[in-house]
Amino acid sequence: MSASFGGKARTTLLTLCAPLLFEGMSLSSINVQLAAIRRDLGLPDSQLQMVAGAFLATYAGFLLLGGRLGDRWGRRRVFLIGVTIFGSASLGAALAWDGWSLIAARACQGVGAAVTAPAAVALIVAAFPLGAARGWALGVLSAMGAVGFSLGVVAGGVLTELLGWRGTFVCYLPLALVTVLVGAFVLRGPGEPSRAATTVAWIPALLITTGLILAVYGLGRIGAASAAGVLGPLGVGALLFVTFAFTQVRDREPLLPRTLLGNPRLTAAGCALAGTFAGITGAMFVTGIHLQDGHGYSPAAAGFAFLPQGIAVACCSPVAGRLAHRYSAQRLLLGGLLTVSAGLFLYIGVERGGYLTHMAPAAILVGAGIAACYPAAVMLASAAAAEGEQATASGILTTYQQAGSALGIAVATAIQAIGPSRNWFGPAALWGCFAFSIAALIGCAVLLAASATRRSRVVVPL
Repeated sequence: MSASFGGKARTTLLTLCAPLLFEGMSLSSINVQLAAIRRDLGLPDSQLQMVAGAFLATYAGFLLLGGRLGDRWGRRRVFLIGVTIFGSASLGAALAWDGWSLIAARACQGVGAAVTAPAAVALIVAAFPLGAARGWALGVLSAMGAVGFSLGVVAGGVLTELLGWRGTFVCYLPLALVTVLVGAFVLRGPGEPSRAATTVAWIPALLITTGLILAVYGLGRIGAASAAGVLGPLGVGALLFVTFAFTQVRDREPLLPRTLLGNPRLTAAGCALAGTFAGITGAMFVTGIHLQDGHGYSPAAAGFAFLPQGIAVACCSPVAGRLAHRYSAQRLLLGGLLTVSAGLFLYIGVERGGYLTHMAPAAILVGAGIAACYPAAVMLASAAAAEGEQATASGILTTYQQAGSALGIAVATAIQAIGPSRNWFGPAALWGCFAFSIAALIGCAVLLAASATRRSRVVVPL
């Protein structure tokens, strides 16, 4: 299919896909940078988990707002602004002088990623005609995040060893700069933005983002602060979530459309990704630190330890679509959740077992599970939405995923702080990650069963 594209179409697609690739790399590479960051800046665990969680929290909170900004200001302009924010924040992370300055830079990276993603989707829809060409282009765009996530943990480890953790952040700056320069010449927006028809919901986005950041911060302080130091952020975060829900009920144009909120298939898909990635991201966070601090791995070696996971994603992803057609998206999603759970269960024994007997099989199972879960969840979300709401449904799904990842890291940190092992690796934290995946499996099964009771047979158009 790609052979039928002209040179400009290929350049356009490459330009739009590039940010999702290096944003996905930034998402996973931090897991092998954290040990070096902690040694250099002397961060306590409560701040260390925020270095990873701040990116995820702002990504989740601003993602739905990003689509509104594109409608209001123009998709091309918002795309270029988002990439510029991400690149500038990467430079800010490289220049960070303490933990809070690094956390702030990571939060800005998440904002840049959040406004870039929906604009990229809209620009592809405008650039490629309806049919096979557009479907192929959107498929490539969707794959870039998974490829970047799988590549980032390996490339991040190598770059951290060669250039240091600051140099790894600097590497994103030229990538962003080239993307902005090329995009300024080749991208064309889909018409003028409708400023009168679209409102920008700044307050709801700030409420949910701040609430999520406070929840992550409060959970990460368990075991390291007084009860007031933990309950204060958690209480304020909960209040902000309630206020956000109130604004969504009152607003005429809520960030979360009411027609989608009560749909059990979309909720099942969202809960599946939230729980699954909470477990996966938490396990990678804990294991990445322990391999370096506990087993003496170099950053590059720690990155390569996760390589089987990326290989499994790459090998299993092409098969997932065919399996969904044959067995249904619901069954594929449940099978993927079960596979991820098996992988996270093996992670629990990594300390006692060897790499070939525990770590590699665990990474392979997790990668295969990701390859099954993600497309199945997207299919369910798309089927749950009306024709004009599919992009919003996709954004809600990604919000579930990123919010779950942020909370997974925070909970793993909390369990580690109060558990019997204080050397950043113990079965307690990994049991918690495994529990997330089991909860996702059970919750998804219950919600899908509830959906099936309202319909004699759930058929997902693929």
